[in-house]
Amino acid sequence: MSRKPRRKKKRPPRQAAAAPPSRLTSTARTLRKRGGVATIAGGVMLLAGLLLVAALVLSDNPDPEDKGSGADPGIAATPTIPAPDTRHMEAPVRRRLELARSGVERKPNSGAAWGAYGAICDAHSLSECAEVCYTRAIALDPQDYRWFYLLAFVSELRGASPDQVAARYEEASRLEPRLPTTFYRLGEALTRAGRLDEASAAYGRAIGIDPKLAVAHRGLGQVALARGDAQAAVTSLERAVALGADRNAATLASLAQAQMRLGNVVVAEANAARVAGVSADLPVPDPVRARIREMNVSSAKSATRAVRMIQAGRYDAALEQMRIVEESRPDEPSTHYRIGLCLARLGQLNEALPRLERAAELAPDNEVVQRELERVRGLVGG
Repeated sequence: MSRKPRRKKKRPPRQAAAAPPSRLTSTARTLRKRGGVATIAGGVMLLAGLLLVAALVLSDNPDPEDKGSGADPGIAATPTIPAPDTRHMEAPVRRRLELARSGVERKPNSGAAWGAYGAICDAHSLSECAEVCYTRAIALDPQDYRWFYLLAFVSELRGASPDQVAARYEEASRLEPRLPTTFYRLGEALTRAGRLDEASAAYGRAIGIDPKLAVAHRGLGQVALARGDAQAAVTSLERAVALGADRNAATLASLAQAQMRLGNVVVAEANAARVAGVSADLPVPDPVRARIREMNVSSAKSATRAVRMIQAGRYDAALEQMRIVEESRPDEPSTHYRIGLCLARLGQLNEALPRLERAAELAPDNEVVQRELERVRGLVGG
């Protein structure tokens, strides 16, 4: 039987060589060999995620909600400059705050500018604003002990924990180890935190710098009493009394308690009896906080400073303070009287006379004003 001849199969037209598989296709094939469809899906999602990240990083049109785009990720964004409501404040206070704030606006990267604004806020009891400013000042100028010291004081007023306060005073003391009140305040914070051994050491450092610092001796005595060392407590507390704490109730009460523990009942009862008749605060000679207080330009604080300066014979300085008072209290007899008194003492009799006459007009029954008015009239007439 003869074979049928084979038919030649028609070959399809030759096509161009296929393009090499894409990276995505190659990845899919590899994944299929290793783990099937589920694995392929995971690989595709991973690659898609990488492509999305690249698109976001390289995009020229970032999301308008992305407020941090373009910022250096290693530098914290400058916080908003606090702006307390000054509409109802006295004009000198308002001007001083606005001037300090404008200093920060001009130099937003200056720790000194932030610290100065914080100090003005602090001086006028704007503690929240002060805390923000001192915190920023530390970030920009971490070598200035004042910002740590002032932040510790303000943050304590705002309810910071004793440990937080102590950490800030500790840093201030490291940067400026010559100020005894830093160690005193550190001791106070450590005492409140219950860290009595550290508190005792801090009070000791304060006394080492200033042996006459009565508040540090009192603190050291109270810590000794809390630790159960009544004899050491008596020694320190009696030293505080000798240095001026003889009218301070807290010192005398602690001393009475320490004497009682030692069995000195009569002495203890005598000190306890004195407590009811005294109420004097024990001053803390703190130059840092004193400078903050001097920045307060309210009429009340300025008038108080003026009186103190008049008593000390500092009439130029008192007159400067009374000019501040006059902006807020232009119709008070005391304003015109003190300005007139300062001018008279400075020899400016013609300027003093109308001031004293105005004071006498506003307070016709004030004998002090009348006497000064007659005295100056006599000098002008003579």
